[in-house]
Amino acid sequence: MSAGGRRLDGREAGLLARLALPIVMARIGLTLMLVVDNMVVGHYGTDALASFSLGLVLVHTMQTIGLGLLMGGMVEISAAYGRRDMAECGRIWRRALLYALVVGGLGIVIAYQAHGIFLALGQGVALADAAAHISALFAWSLPPMLCYIATIGLLESTGRPYVGVVMLAIANVVNLLLNFVLVDGALGFEPQGAEGAALATLIARLVLAAGTILYVVWVMPGRRGLGRPSLADHRWADGTRQRRIGYAEGMSMGIESGSFALLTLFAGRMGAVELAAYTIAININMMLFMPAVGVGGAAAVRVAQARGRRDGEGMARSGVTGLAVFSGLMLAVALGFMCVPGLISALYTADPALAAVCVPIVAVIGFVALIDGAQRVVANILRGYGEAWLPTTSHLVSYVVVMVPLAWWLGVHFALGARGLIGAIVLASMVSTGLLIFRFRHLAARPPFPTDEQEVSWASS
Repeated sequence: MSAGGRRLDGREAGLLARLALPIVMARIGLTLMLVVDNMVVGHYGTDALASFSLGLVLVHTMQTIGLGLLMGGMVEISAAYGRRDMAECGRIWRRALLYALVVGGLGIVIAYQAHGIFLALGQGVALADAAAHISALFAWSLPPMLCYIATIGLLESTGRPYVGVVMLAIANVVNLLLNFVLVDGALGFEPQGAEGAALATLIARLVLAAGTILYVVWVMPGRRGLGRPSLADHRWADGTRQRRIGYAEGMSMGIESGSFALLTLFAGRMGAVELAAYTIAININMMLFMPAVGVGGAAAVRVAQARGRRDGEGMARSGVTGLAVFSGLMLAVALGFMCVPGLISALYTADPALAAVCVPIVAVIGFVALIDGAQRVVANILRGYGEAWLPTTSHLVSYVVVMVPLAWWLGVHFALGARGLIGAIVLASMVSTGLLIFRFRHLAARPPFPTDEQEVSWASS
């Protein structure tokens, strides 16, 4: 596998895998909270799972936008670390924390309008009612979640990725125990169903954010090199590049997440069983998407560090290696899912009607995740190059222009239900991946490293 003559490098694959493994573990751990929530709520009841799924739509979209905005911090910290400038790493991290709080606060404001939004988008009154309560409660977990993401961006970019994994392990244990106490009722608590799951995740995320930030401030070796907080950290001009990458990635991920949210609304019009089936499929896909986020994040770090060293050959080599590592990993996962779809579906539901819809989708969901994840890996590689707007344009074309109308046509018009929605996701992801790989090959084929005036940017190319 090559791009512009840069071939897969075994040593680079080892370095990238060592960085990617804890990032993948951290992202899986992050998603595992919602997976556990969905499993516990799914066994509580199909209607509860439907309301929980719809309730998370707005908050999850804002969360995804926030993750994209914070990507600018991770990329720029990596470049600063490549220059061995720890003070600049600290300034970028503190800016990222402020951005996390702003986006989180905006998410809370939007979530409190959820009832009207759901009704305006054609959801039933009872479902909109139940889902709006979930949105309002779950939104309060958004600021701590984004502060955690900003902080592990610092830890991963400076060679301390396992801290985030340990913190997530603790938070997941807290979430699991609270789910059993609050959802079904235990230790004298009344059963709270879907609302109990949202409350459990809120508490777990508060523990997660507090523990991670306190580690950086009080424990992390070399923490004094990060400097002290100052108003000067937040000078608008100093964060221009960080925001430019973040705006583009936030819009890119927002477009993708918003489009998936529309598909959830389409599923809501098909009834509780189809909505629950689609929820299970997307929940599994979200978990399987985490290797893409992890490997893509590791590749972005390696590419950005090479950019900080002005090593154009190393940038291309890291990008090719990242895509190859992800593809091999996910092909093995996809084959595994084909073998045990019934067993995986049973983790979410004991409802025979729901299982009948889920099993055929689960059998192919690994291949869906392979195609869907590939576009995220290549997009992150381009972010490492300093690319701003092409991944966003690709997502706009693929997920808004292609996926949304196709999902309506297949899922609703032709009544294929959740299967039609999943088919639309696959076709859109193929379009996105193709566009992004074409751009990466073009960048990797450029022999000289660009000067500062020639720095790669879709906005100026």
